[in-house]
Amino acid sequence: MTLEQFLDRFDGPERSVVIVNRTDPDPVLNMLVDTFGDDAVGVVDGRVITGSGDRRVTDGAGPAGAASGERTHGLTARELATTGVLDDDTGTVPSLDVEVLRRHDDVPFDGGDPDEIENLVLLMEGGEVVAGSTLAELGDAVLFVNSDLYVTGSRSLGDVDLPSVISGLGDATFTLRGYPESNRQKLLLITISRFIERAAWAAGDGTLRSSFQRLSRIDDEVGTRNVYERVTETAVDTHLYGVPDRLPADLDAVIHAGNDPDFTDSWFVVYRPPEGPHSAASDPSSDLKRGVEGGVGLLAVETEPRVWRGLWTFDADRISRVNRYIERSL
Repeated sequence: MTLEQFLDRFDGPERSVVIVNRTDPDPVLNMLVDTFGDDAVGVVDGRVITGSGDRRVTDGAGPAGAASGERTHGLTARELATTGVLDDDTGTVPSLDVEVLRRHDDVPFDGGDPDEIENLVLLMEGGEVVAGSTLAELGDAVLFVNSDLYVTGSRSLGDVDLPSVISGLGDATFTLRGYPESNRQKLLLITISRFIERAAWAAGDGTLRSSFQRLSRIDDEVGTRNVYERVTETAVDTHLYGVPDRLPADLDAVIHAGNDPDFTDSWFVVYRPPEGPHSAASDPSSDLKRGVEGGVGLLAVETEPRVWRGLWTFDADRISRVNRYIERSL
């Protein structure tokens, strides 16, 4: 069995990304499509409101019990958009009330001052809102940066965080394209990889297994070299995998070299805490703590040139299975 066949055993929810209240429509939409793929992105023309100072009308579409604060399900997009804003020129325009989103602790949301929010990005599963991020938060992580930020080490390991929309993609299977088909989609893999490496470094022990396709990349990319120097300075048992075109020098790590598809076509970063992967408290403000305490992993396979299929996860069973396969087979 190969890692690609192993990956086929996992499935995940279908999720999509929606942006609301576009202040500069085409560039923002193009970046989202280029980051998440054509089929994953939708756009809603409307406004984000903050619950104060707006002339609002309701459409009566809220779910039963919403007025009394009772909840029987997750936050639906329809519930979030139960208000409209009266516009002098166009009548009533659709709106999403960010205060409604903030009141639902079960829906992770990151962003700044509600009064400064101009664009909101929502992660959807079916008709429910899974997570929300301001465009500024998502932009700082993946939209308004490029991979050089990580390759050169300009973004330090301690500065890597996941916006709620990215965190909410955990366990959702994805297909991403690399350059030249896309300038941005591969950046998601890089960002999640750095987050997992940060979790291992912050933990200071446990086991980290990382693949590089070509082991020479470790020394060729300053940022990558710096990350693994910092990780291996701790008590983390570090294992590096790839084609042995040039072995990394002076790293306290175990090198696993090979030329079969598991080495040439895989991209994995798996952190296993000392006591083994286990469920940890989910808190939108502490994904790092969750990864440090319970483990976190990424597995992707290049199914055709520059096309990657995979998932990343906090799930203890999946982390254990991926770690066990790598440990026994590579």
